[in-house]
Order: sequence, then C-alpha cells, then structure tokens
Amino acid sequence: MTQAVLRYTGTTHQRTGGITATPVHGLYLVRRTAPSALEHAVEQPLVCLVLQGRKRVAMGSRTVSYAAGDTMIVTANVPTASRISQASIAQPYLAVALELDPAVITDLVLGLPGRDAPPATPDVTDVTDTGDEDDLRDAVRRLVRLLDRPESLAVLKEGLVREIHHWLLRGRQGAAIRQLGLPDSHARRIARAVAILRAEPTQPVRIERLAAAAGMGRSAFHLHFRAITSLSPLQFHKHLRLMQARRLILSLGKSVSQVAFELGYESASQFSREYARMHGQPPTKDKRAASERFGAASAARIAKR
Repeated sequence: MTQAVLRYTGTTHQRTGGITATPVHGLYLVRRTAPSALEHAVEQPLVCLVLQGRKRVAMGSRTVSYAAGDTMIVTANVPTASRISQASIAQPYLAVALELDPAVITDLVLGLPGRDAPPATPDVTDVTDTGDEDDLRDAVRRLVRLLDRPESLAVLKEGLVREIHHWLLRGRQGAAIRQLGLPDSHARRIARAVAILRAEPTQPVRIERLAAAAGMGRSAFHLHFRAITSLSPLQFHKHLRLMQARRLILSLGKSVSQVAFELGYESASQFSREYARMHGQPPTKDKRAASERFGAASAARIAKR
C-alpha cells in the first residue's frame, strides 16, 4: 500500500497541502516530506491509516501520537490541532484517510443484529494498532491499489468502501460509528447543525436555526453540541472562521484587513488577537513563517535533483 500511495501522490497528480483527492468519494492520500507547523481543523467522521512517519493530534484535553501501523478513527465532528512530527524527503509521512458515509452505515446497521453491537465508548476518537485489525487494513489496501486500475476501480470501489465500513462497525468503535447511521441519533442531529456552520463560516450564528435543524430545544442543543464536539456552538463557529482566515491569508495572499472585514470582525486588531490565540502567532508573522517554510522545502527538492 505504501508504494501505491507514493505512486499516486507523485508529481503527476495535483496536491493541496500534501493532500491528494482520489476518484473514490471521501478517500484522500496524504504525503508530507517535512515536519509541519501546528494545523487546526474540524475533522469529519473518518478513519485514517498511517503508513509511514508520525503525527501528533490534540483533541480537547487529549493528545495522541500515531505512527506507521496505527489507525485513527473519528466518530464525530471534532476540532483538532495536529502536527506532523516525523517526515522527510527520503521517508515522507504517508497516510490514507476515508470519510465515513452515514448512508452506507445506515444500510449496514439494518443488517446487524443488536446483540452483535460492540460496547459503547464515550470517546469520539480512537487510536488503535492495525495489527489487531487485519481485515480493515486489507480492505483499505485493496481499495488504494485499485487507484492505478481505473476500470476495475469503477466496478469494485463501492463494494470495498462498504466492506471498510463493515469492519469498522465490527471493531471496538462500532457502537459510536453505528450512531452515525441512525437518523434520529444525537450524533446525526448535531451533524446537521455542524453542516450549516461549515457551509456558512462568515455568517452570524443563529442558535434557534441550528437547534431547529437538530430537532432539539435550545438547552438540549447546547448540551449535546458540546458533548459531541467538545465546544459550544459559538466556539465552534469561531474555530471555523479562524481556520478560514488562515486559508485566505496563506493560500490566497489576502491582507489582514481584507480577511477581518470578510469574516465580520469589528477591527483588524481584534481579528489579529484571536488569530494569534488559535494559531500561535499573529497573521503577518504566520504568513512570513509559511513563506519561509515553503522556500526551504523548494530548495530541498531542487537540491535532491
């Protein structure tokens, strides 16, 4: 599987930030050739297999490190702060990530007897050694290998994605994953509200609208939203806005004042303070540091030729 990922993420394929989309919906390949700065994200429910290198991820008060042979399973929309800690040109960080599909889970759950459901767990994330999950790893390996065989991929991908979800449901996070397939579960209800926040990161938060989308009263919505995402709706929205701000500044080169205005901040100074609290430094310094990292990485690639 490692060689397949190396081939597919080669220079002939388009990459953004080391992440390569594939013809399989929700399947991404990750390749980084140097340790990264701290990166913030709001993860969707997914499974991620690390093939090479090492990465540290903080979720709320919990920090985990995972390396080659580990699987990370996320069963809810949760904010993360992560850093690739081990990667080089000779030995890049490599990972395969597949977003979980609630429709596939729903279909599979209907065929799972209740007595076979694994015991529930309070964690929305899990890190396991895939040595105990050979069936899951084998299904992912077969799916990735088909990326170089598009005709076969078109025929077999749906079955392999379904098989991956099956093995996840049979694993120790199966009870939490099962909730993603139940239309009336708290996880699915809160996911509807999160989808609105993701789609409209620059718009003011209307709690009544979010609670209505989740089919909950205001107090119940606040309670379940925090239990599932670890943040209040307003904190979650701010997290999304500041992630969007970093993309606009680093990727599109927009000025601090432009971004502050676009995201609805009252002043550039307020925006800079909140940006620094989340990303570790003000936006101007962050932009300069990113430019220096990009220059150093480019020089290393040229020197290797």
